Amino acid sequence: MEYEYSYRVKELDEYIDFVSKRYTFVKEQNETRTIYRNNGIIARITKIDDEMYLDFKEDKLENKDLIVRKESKQIKFDSLENCEDILEFLGYRKDNTLVRKRRIYEGENIKFEIDSYIEPEMSNVFSFEGLKETCDAVYEELAELNKKYKENN
Repeated sequence: MEYEYSYRVKELDEYIDFVSKRYTFVKEQNETRTIYRNNGIIARITKIDDEMYLDFKEDKLENKDLIVRKESKQIKFDSLENCEDILEFLGYRKDNTLVRKRRIYEGENIKFEIDSYIEPEMSNVFSFEGLKETCDAVYEELAELNKKYKENN
């Protein structure tokens, strides 16, 4: 089960400053993610640099900062055609494609994913997931930054 806070922000600089002072930088990567939908479940094919991954997640879209939903582990694969063929066989239909730069930081019981979206539109998303108690405490710490930068969805 995924316990995640995720929201759009006007600027990322102060969020990155907050995270980089307290947590460990893991990596920065360029991603292209194609979303497929079927009966309340989304399949996601994500290309990270030259590698491709497939995962699944409950299709819950809510206008809240916090979302709790089931999510699978990633499966690495090497044939996009074969993967799309399997998704079509399972009844998934292609929805949209996202292009972004992602920065990842980690700490004890928490992972941050800081995204700069390029397509389908330019936007910034700040998100973090992990243990409920840890995430709730960090969300409280971010209250002032969120007042300043969080966009109303």
